[in-house]
Amino acid sequence: MLWPRGALEQRSGSGGGEDYRFLLRQKNLDGSIHYGGSLQMWLRVTEERRRMTERGLLPQEEVRGDHADLCCLPELTERSLLDNLRSRFRQERIYTYVGSILIVINPFQFLPIYNPKYVKMYDNHALGDLEPHIYAVADVAYHAMLQRRRNQCIVISGESGSGKTQSTNFLIHHLTALSQKGFASGVEQIILGAGPVLEVRTPMQ
Repeated sequence: MLWPRGALEQRSGSGGGEDYRFLLRQKNLDGSIHYGGSLQMWLRVTEERRRMTERGLLPQEEVRGDHADLCCLPELTERSLLDNLRSRFRQERIYTYVGSILIVINPFQFLPIYNPKYVKMYDNHALGDLEPHIYAVADVAYHAMLQRRRNQCIVISGESGSGKTQSTNFLIHHLTALSQKGFASGVEQIILGAGPVLEVRTPMQ
């Protein structure tokens, strides 16, 4: 059992915050789960607190994190921005929008969100319709190129080790999958030809 990092500091600093409790869970012989301690009393108190909040007798709980677009934050500060990114990262949601810009936090592990299911899911959707994803950016650029008949550019920027090359590979993967649907099959070889460009390094100043 791990106590959330910084929970004590947040409670002592703000006088409120989330209510963390430990519960003892025991598996019975018949396979059912039994919770020790005062779980039922805790649930009753939580429900009563929710009802009092709805009636205006208690202040509304602060909404923390999990805004898919940082432009939707109720209060834009460095603290709220970082808290939102931290909350999403802990849920393995490494992508977050800032309008049409996509922020990516390198998870340093492979997440199962790059398979053909996701390629099809993000096909021909407007930015923001679905959960933020690098496939969404690639898809919007691809269809904008077809509809407007103009070249499109996706800029990838970040510190060393932030995952720029890997993000570019995911972009190429999605664009290649889209190009294989029919009339744009020649795009595949053009995109794959960008591989050597990815290895170019800017000389030190």
